[in-house]
Amino acid sequence: MIIAIDVGGTKISAALMDNGQIIEQRKVESIIHSDLVNLAEHLVKLCQGWIGKSEYVAIACTGQVGSEHVNFLSAKKKLPLKSQLEAGFNKPVFIINDAAAAAWAEYYFIEKHQYNGGVHGISKTDETLVYITVSTGIGGGMIQNGQLVTSADGFCAHLGHTSVQHIAQHSIPCHCGRVNCVETIASGTAIAKQASKLLSKNVNCKEVFQQYIDLPEIAELINQCTSAITDLIANIKATTGTNSVILGGSVGSSSLFFKQVTEKVAQLPAIYQLTVKAPQCGADADLIGAYYYAKHINNYSIQRK
Repeated sequence: MIIAIDVGGTKISAALMDNGQIIEQRKVESIIHSDLVNLAEHLVKLCQGWIGKSEYVAIACTGQVGSEHVNFLSAKKKLPLKSQLEAGFNKPVFIINDAAAAAWAEYYFIEKHQYNGGVHGISKTDETLVYITVSTGIGGGMIQNGQLVTSADGFCAHLGHTSVQHIAQHSIPCHCGRVNCVETIASGTAIAKQASKLLSKNVNCKEVFQQYIDLPEIAELINQCTSAITDLIANIKATTGTNSVILGGSVGSSSLFFKQVTEKVAQLPAIYQLTVKAPQCGADADLIGAYYYAKHINNYSIQRK
């Protein structure tokens, strides 16, 4: 059995998993913005009772996940989380970005359910896959030629920090130092911020979609957001050559948002055409992806010995 943990900015979910199935699961509020320095200790405590049953630990974590440190971008702090957890659990720890974990979960789903005889058990057209999550922030994961795209510093496939056009020609600064990163235009946080300004009162993203979506100024705001995501998808196509993009997250999966993006992608020039798909792995995609990616890396390490 394996312990899988999804470390997000809002919640932390941990599970004891076996054969790809969740045996037990625990969920708590995240402490990233309240007690980040004690995150590793918090995660070890959360998994008490499972440690003796598990072979190793698989982590899906928000932020810039490098080989030595995790840079929690929203908290503006770095932690040597992998080494801290290996000391705390006294077991091997495999850690990847949470959006990359979701991408791997979707890729595994294709392997398992759409076998076509290609490399890794899927067709050649499916060996490249890009996952975009539009939620509180915007993240991404990329599978290129059957391999998850990673880098030593962890700053790869951070699709939220891809600069795109703003159809109203606004210039919105991003905390990363650039202007018009798609996260500053189309994330749940950005939607809430822009809608609050338009409505002259504080609203969250969920309220925007539930209560104000029929207002002309809000409808135009969502139009601007879906255009930014479409621009991002065109950039992804030109970069990876992928035939499909999976659009997920609480905002990306909403019916109106997903429909607008799909329709706008269909209007792109022919060379940029691809299929926009809904995710298949549900709310536990990060846990599932971390589990299977850890197994993949562990098996590869064993084979090399």
